[in-house]
Amino acid sequence: MRVTKYTLFMETKTSKAVELLRGGRIREALAIFRTFRMGFTSDERRTIQIASESMSGHSRFYESLGISVVAEQQKAVEILTRKYL
Repeated sequence: MRVTKYTLFMETKTSKAVELLRGGRIREALAIFRTFRMGFTSDERRTIQIASESMSGHSRFYESLGISVVAEQQKAVEILTRKYL
């Protein structure tokens, strides 16, 4: 819980993930956003999942399937930027 001069603010998963995204901590933000079940299409959820997993050390797996992890990571950041920033 964060206390500011004017309000008492309960930090949510969304607010924490957006704060991480704004701070450039993409890997940590993706780890939170990938748990969201609502607010994203199935394709967007899959992109975010692949980006998160590839940044967590599983990029070779996705590359072996012919998926460009760099492109997926860029698409995930674009999705999150469009929806939350």
